[in-house]
Formats: sequence, C-alpha cells, structure tokens
Amino acid sequence: MAFQKQYLSFGMVAFVDLLGYSDRVRALETPEELIALETQVLRVQKWFQHKPTEELEKQEHKLAAKTVLAFSDCVVVSVPFHSTLAKFQGDFDVMMAEVSSLGMAQGQCAVNGIFVRGGADFGMWYRRGATLISPAMVNAYHLEGAVCVPMIGLTDEFYQHLAQHKHRSFYSKDIDPLRLIRRFEKLPNGSSQWLIDYVPLCLESVDGALSAEEKVEYRDAGPERRDEIMNTAFARDCKDWARWHADEIKKGFAGSDVASVKAKYEWLAQYHDDALGRFFSAPPPEALIGSLA
Repeated sequence: MAFQKQYLSFGMVAFVDLLGYSDRVRALETPEELIALETQVLRVQKWFQHKPTEELEKQEHKLAAKTVLAFSDCVVVSVPFHSTLAKFQGDFDVMMAEVSSLGMAQGQCAVNGIFVRGGADFGMWYRRGATLISPAMVNAYHLEGAVCVPMIGLTDEFYQHLAQHKHRSFYSKDIDPLRLIRRFEKLPNGSSQWLIDYVPLCLESVDGALSAEEKVEYRDAGPERRDEIMNTAFARDCKDWARWHADEIKKGFAGSDVASVKAKYEWLAQYHDDALGRFFSAPPPEALIGSLA
C-alpha cells in the first residue's frame, strides 16, 4: 500500500475523559437511563465543538483543519501546526487558542456537574477513514491517567515547545498566553504536571449580561455610569460562576463513597479556592469551599 501524505499531519492532540462515564455506560439498564446519558454526552460534545452547527465555528474548524472525535466517555481533539489559519495567525497563536478552548470547555462541563480529565501532546496524527495512528494521542492518553485529578495536562515536551516558541516573544509578560498553563506540584499521586488553569480563564470570559432594568439604564447613561453598569454585571457573573463551580465540587464529593475519588474532589476544592484568591482582590465568601471533610 502506497503512503498517502494527505492523511498525515503534525500538531496538538488532546485526549479528554469524562470522569465516571465509563461506569455509567456499563451500568445502563433502561432506555430512560440511556437517553439521560446521551443528553449529557451530546452537551459535552457540543462544548468541545464536535460537529459544530454555528456557521462561524464551522468556518473556524475548516480554517484550522481541526478534528474532534467524540465517544460515549471521551473526546479526542486534533489541530495541526500547518493550516490555513496558522498560515495567517502563526501556529503558536493557533495552538494557544486551542489550549484555551480546552480550558473553556472543561469549565463549561464543570459548572454543569460533569468533571473531565485529560492530556495534550504534540506530534504525528495519521487518520485515513476509520484508521487512526497517532503517537501524540497515545502520549495524551497516558498523560490523562498520570494527571490523576479533574484537570487537563500538557506533556513536558508540548509545554516546552510552546514556552520556547519564537512567537511567544511577541507578547509582553503581563499578557503572556502561557499564563493559562501552570505547574502544579505534588498531586495526589505524587507527580507534578503542567495543567490548564481553567478557573481564571473561565472567570475572565463570563458574559457580564445585563438585566432588563440595567439595559434601560445603560441606554440613557453617560460613559462613566455605563462603565459602572458593565463592571457590576461582570462582577456579578464572575461570582455566580464561581459559586456554581463550588456547588458542583461539593456535590461530587458528597455523592461519592470512594476515598480515592473524594481525595480528588478535595484537591479540586483547594485548587478552586486558590484560583479565586488569585482572580479576585477579595474572593466572595459564599463562593469559597474550604474543607470538604
């Protein structure tokens, strides 16, 4: 069989596992349970942009040559270094946008009570029909297990590729895109990993939606008052998101009777509180978790 170059690419490959979903799939007994699980899986696939329906997302996928494969308990994402989008934006910006997209999807899952864990690497991706061969995906899969907490990690090699990329120098230190990736030491399994710092990323991206009354006031207000209204809405949405995230962590902890699983929720609670401390000048007390024990 002749080698066909068009099926080969090199880039970022991520493997993301929906925690607890393999057990739920194995335990299915009724059509109602199947439908409920399918509904949640379809939502996760949407957040990770599997088969986007909006025209803008479709165009972005096409320009970036992005592939998203979705299964009952996991998602696989592949984005090549070389694409139409990378030609104009540069591969560094394309890769960082995809890392950010993973973090945003993770946050969307978390505030809806769906916790994920994943790994991302860079390297070869060969896909021809139903055949897929990718050392990068294998590395991402193994990293997912090594991460051991509900976070998405990057291999050391992938992180160093981004950290040493010449296009990173285009950014000043205070807007360095790699701020969204942090080194976390002494995870519950004793390892240290580069993880996507998804909580501040999601908080920075909240809508700051205005209520009906605020829209009326905003329409008739001067520039300074308009800024105040928008800042108030943004702060409110940040607090709401943080509280929703905290509530789902508490529910996850309370809903498990497995010590190893509870330990991971305890770690996530500590991460949540630390992230709020870094994002807010004064974290809202009602959004902090503290001890889960």
